[in-house]
Amino acid sequence: MPALMVPSIHICLLGRFQVGWGERTLSAADWPRRKAAALLQRLALDRRLLKEQAIEFLWPGANLASGANNLYSTLHALRQTLDTALGPGAAEAIFNFEDGVLSLEPSVWVDVQEFERLCATAPTVPPEQRAADLAQALDLYQGDLLPDDRYAEWTLLPREALYRRQREARLALAAYRRDARNYAGAIALLSPLLAVGGDSADELVHRELMRLYALAGRRHEALRQYQTCVEALATDLDVPPEPETAALYGQILSGELTAWPGSISSTGRPLPSAAFKLEPSPALVGREAEFERLRGGLDTVRQGRGMTLLITGDAGIGKTLLAGELLCAAVGSGMTVLFGAAYEQEGQLAYQPFVEAFDRYLAEHQRPPAENPITSFRPRGSSDPQQEQWALFNATAVFVTGLALRNPVALLVDDLHAADEASLRLFHYLARQTRAAPVVLLATCRSDLGDTTATPLGALLNALYRERLSETLTLAPLAERDAASLVAHTLGSGVAPELVKAVFEITEGNPFFIEEMTRALLKSGQIDDQAGQWRLRPGATLGISADLAGLLRERARRLGPLVEAALTAAAAVGREFRFDVLRGVAGLPDGALLDALDAALTGHLLEETADGYRFRHALTRQALYTALSRARRARLHGQAAATVEALYTHQLTGLDPYIEDLAFHYDLSDRRDRALEYLLRAGQKASAVYAFESAVGYFERALALMDALQLADPAHRWMILEALGWWRIILADTPQGVARFEQALALPPGEGWQPAGSDRARLHRGAAVALITVGDTAAAETHLVTALAEVDEHKDAADYAYVLYNVAQLHWHRNEYHEAFEVAQRSLAIAERLNDPAAIARAFEILALACHSLGEWRTGIGFEQQRAALTGSSLDVTEAFDVHL
Repeated sequence: MPALMVPSIHICLLGRFQVGWGERTLSAADWPRRKAAALLQRLALDRRLLKEQAIEFLWPGANLASGANNLYSTLHALRQTLDTALGPGAAEAIFNFEDGVLSLEPSVWVDVQEFERLCATAPTVPPEQRAADLAQALDLYQGDLLPDDRYAEWTLLPREALYRRQREARLALAAYRRDARNYAGAIALLSPLLAVGGDSADELVHRELMRLYALAGRRHEALRQYQTCVEALATDLDVPPEPETAALYGQILSGELTAWPGSISSTGRPLPSAAFKLEPSPALVGREAEFERLRGGLDTVRQGRGMTLLITGDAGIGKTLLAGELLCAAVGSGMTVLFGAAYEQEGQLAYQPFVEAFDRYLAEHQRPPAENPITSFRPRGSSDPQQEQWALFNATAVFVTGLALRNPVALLVDDLHAADEASLRLFHYLARQTRAAPVVLLATCRSDLGDTTATPLGALLNALYRERLSETLTLAPLAERDAASLVAHTLGSGVAPELVKAVFEITEGNPFFIEEMTRALLKSGQIDDQAGQWRLRPGATLGISADLAGLLRERARRLGPLVEAALTAAAAVGREFRFDVLRGVAGLPDGALLDALDAALTGHLLEETADGYRFRHALTRQALYTALSRARRARLHGQAAATVEALYTHQLTGLDPYIEDLAFHYDLSDRRDRALEYLLRAGQKASAVYAFESAVGYFERALALMDALQLADPAHRWMILEALGWWRIILADTPQGVARFEQALALPPGEGWQPAGSDRARLHRGAAVALITVGDTAAAETHLVTALAEVDEHKDAADYAYVLYNVAQLHWHRNEYHEAFEVAQRSLAIAERLNDPAAIARAFEILALACHSLGEWRTGIGFEQQRAALTGSSLDVTEAFDVHL
């Protein structure tokens, strides 16, 4: 909660959905019934709802009688959830339903209403009080209204209205800060309005930022802001700037608008450490201000408040170096440090950065691997895979916050842009769940990847910005004086100014490029040490062959043909590699390979890791890899996969830890047929830890591979299409999910293979349930009619009972309660004959719902009691509720 006096009963809707009573809270992930949660959310916004309004809100178009039945059932679920999670009496303390009016109790505090009250402070109050109220209001605005329900239609208008109110509050508070000459504070208030998720063409905000930069003495940034405004207006609206904006630009250009005397201008940014040995780097130059700013974040975390810090910038700018330096400072201050990395162009293990970070921590502290919250996650037994994924995410958050109970925690994800989609979702979850714990989430991320708006990474960055969960530090190139220090450090002594100038102009201040260019000059003999100062030799000319990639390849070539061959093979293996794998791929004698690796280590192209080697920079590997012909790449990938198989098949853990690598290598090899098995295993492995996005990616690749290789194999296709159908539906992509089911059902029988009727019925049922949830009951009926024809009431009794259960669901959804009751009775009779508790419980559930809707409450309660007696604590009937409520 913000630093405000909040009553013991409170509801938060900004940036998250949370209900609190005393010391206990109920978060969005803990609600078992979506309709109950939505009803309380709407009530929190409006504070009063008529029964008819509530029915129309939850069941648009429903008749009053059936809607009332549904409402009473939902109110019962709402009371039960509140009392169970917050304690007996919570529901009564929060809301009241009397005489057809649902109302929030007056004592319940809602952040939205407090936010609006603070924003509406009368302009006549003293400026100090008005500014304090606006600051408190913005503290309350922890993010957009109900971010987990951003696509719910009823939230769109209030969300937009609240966002506009927040914008007005920022502008007003920025004006107060400008008048107080607190320009940095005002700039920090307005910049997020133009960031990802805001309105990049908001001309008024651009104009205010131009004025603030000019007053702060940052004239270049003021002029740059105008150019940014011109480009945004042209791109988004196809209009020129307003005359007022152009006039302000003229004032800044002419010097009419200048800084106040004595105003201070400062900016902050960060830098990284290539391999994480948690030792300070002597190569950290020119980033002192950025480092101090980051270290200030550690101080905030040690005071008990969580933070998420993103270090962004171009490749080679020094993100990882600064992140590593910050981790060193964290260790020195007694914090617990965890770090993992994602890897580009390699097989992606679901949650790889987090698995790596936790495994490393457990190994260093001599704790069993079984404590890893991801790899050792035990499912709760829910029939809803999304609930299982949230449980896994929660277990991870509990692990991290548990570590923070002893010492503050710093968790780094290096190269976040290369992480799988499941890892990005977990990162977002942790960012939200650790705000009240002494945990700093740190990530490095490239900013030169082009437009990432429509990518999972873009979605994450947008969410972090909009929900005010993160601070982003973007690294700029080094200044020339700092480049001089880096050149001198690389060469080990003084450097002539003309050499520094020449290197700086070519590399444009990129630290990695500076180091590589300096080493290349030394290796090629184009510089001499003259009286303790390095100078260019007469006639020497600087140039990057064709580009940086040419320079990097040239550095490997100068080390000799054996080194070039070894590094080229290593580039196909990956950013990190083991000696035994490289030996199988490079085909060099051990002595020659070791000599080559020694030369690469001495030449700073590689560095050692705990169990192998690593390219010092991803650009080195990329330069070597992209220079290979397509045929050469394919052969090396095939050799890498075959080597991994030969080395690890007979080990205790088998190939399971390397499944993703094998899928990656074989899919790019000259033996692509071998990739199919591993793509399928990788997808199954990802789904086992509820990383459904990754699982879909692997199975879609498997399907594309079968098409490319013209493999019919209907049995495999059926399995792939069915899995994709379920996973797409889990990910709320109903059209794609149903389409995959229908593609499987359309497969012709193959030699020795034909799907059983029960299998076909299962896919028809899956499609039908998905279609019911999106309201397409006609298409759902078609699938269910076909499903009934696929199974025999006597030979396939269990399947027949299940189809009848879905048919009853369809009738209930259409308000055909008598028909739903009759079909559920048929399903119950078969289930009782089979003595199948789960099937019996499902039938009782539909019977109870039908009775409630028909007004036969006593009979319905009897069915509910019979169901409860069967389900106990181990049988999950979530599906029965989800389709209806």
